[in-house]
Amino acid sequence: MISNFVLILLQILLGLLALPITSTVAVVFVSIDCGSSKSFIDDKHNITWVGDDQYIKSGESRAVQAAPESSISPIYSTLRVFPTRNKNCYSINAGGKGQRVLLRAYFYYGNYDGKMSPPTFDLQFDGNDWVKGVNASGGPSYYEVIYVTKFDSLSVCLAQTEDNQYPFINGINVRSLDLGLYSDIDSGRPLFTRDRINYGGDKILRYPDDPYDRFWFPDKGGNRLSTVKRDSLNTVVEFSNKPPRSALLTAMTTDNSATLDLNLYFPKTEITIYIILYFVELLDQSNSDRTFFLYINEEASFDPITLQYGGAAYKYVVAKASSGTVFSLRSSSDSALPPLINALELFSVGPSLTNGTLNKDVRALALLQKTFTQLQEWSGDPCLPEKFTWDWVECSYQNTPRITRLKLNDLGLKGSLPDFSALDALQQIDLHNNLLTGKIPDFLGDFPNLNSLNLENNTFSGSIPASLTNNNNLKLKVSDYSSGTCASQPCKPSNNRTSNSPPSSKKSESLLILLGMIPVFVLIQYS
Repeated sequence: MISNFVLILLQILLGLLALPITSTVAVVFVSIDCGSSKSFIDDKHNITWVGDDQYIKSGESRAVQAAPESSISPIYSTLRVFPTRNKNCYSINAGGKGQRVLLRAYFYYGNYDGKMSPPTFDLQFDGNDWVKGVNASGGPSYYEVIYVTKFDSLSVCLAQTEDNQYPFINGINVRSLDLGLYSDIDSGRPLFTRDRINYGGDKILRYPDDPYDRFWFPDKGGNRLSTVKRDSLNTVVEFSNKPPRSALLTAMTTDNSATLDLNLYFPKTEITIYIILYFVELLDQSNSDRTFFLYINEEASFDPITLQYGGAAYKYVVAKASSGTVFSLRSSSDSALPPLINALELFSVGPSLTNGTLNKDVRALALLQKTFTQLQEWSGDPCLPEKFTWDWVECSYQNTPRITRLKLNDLGLKGSLPDFSALDALQQIDLHNNLLTGKIPDFLGDFPNLNSLNLENNTFSGSIPASLTNNNNLKLKVSDYSSGTCASQPCKPSNNRTSNSPPSSKKSESLLILLGMIPVFVLIQYS
């Protein structure tokens, strides 16, 4: 009994630590079953999936009405939906800054709410836009992005864009990649996967064939196409992007044509693409070379590709493409054999990744969250994307985003305030209607741009710091001391300035005594 328990525990820990036993060891290999609290092993691919409780504190778990059959993922039976807030985020360990990762998000509506009306919403990562308008109206789908992390943890965020249309998600994968992969492109720009093709294959390749768990789909073929397969390669073929060896053992060629169309799909709007093509000669045709060009529309993109048996070639192109763009392979006039291709990867290149909200501001917000549990459901970048800030902050965007306002009123915050003085771009702080205690912190008077501070209806004690009462540019609101909301030793000002802060009880008493003396003085003079 104990041995079985230990075995199961070890399997779960291996999934969490995500260290597949392959020639390439991943730093992070995480598979999250959203909406589930259980862990399980996908026997087909030997991948451990874990529930999402440890990665997010918001949202609600739901089950779909009927889970689909999927050759890609077994996790479409549950989902997590987010009926509150404009943005909800998963926070996942990225293995440190500067890691190249593959991030994948799965979606299947499955009529979980019985409304037969799939919602529309946005998908974001690390404060960057990922997908505007997730399409969840059909069968199971997924989106994938490859990028180099700028933070120790990464975020996957679901953002509500329409009233009463609540975002959801079924699953998340995070896979570490070697930094040398996809290094042809500026590491500051994300790659959004559009296609990954295993030409001549008859099944989807993924982990463990590909230790990075990339999905390689078989090409559907077409007229005048034929497949070439081998059980093994006599030579060692190494490509910098490390496609799985099994994807290189099959290929597509033509029967009787000098042209092989790649049949790639592009949107109507022009995008920047990064396309990678892998070529390995699988046919032993003695004294026969295979020479061909890659054409984009009617223009050859670079020098001819020449293959001999066992030889390999790798080409990549960064170009503009739209729905009218055609990629094809065309034989040279003196080639004895038609063109051939083994595998292909296609990405759209995104804009530069954001550096996020200023790090010291993020750390200060984390301190507030650590102190007050009411704030812990918020994660991801507090300011980005710009229209999806946390509910209790406002930001400026001149250069690096900064926190300019804290809206922490009416949240039931209890206890003393932590030192969040690092938020030195703050202009407004609203803390009224909470259960805050202790002295009013001196650091509240040190914010150089603060013009509004509301501390009403709390139970602070002691004196109001002079740095607050002496600030003529500050609109200060503190509880009426006679109301009893302050402690027995009222939050009296430590000087005689009245300005925008309420007068102390002593000043009120002195004023009453003075007013009472005036008529007596008059009577004495005129009696």
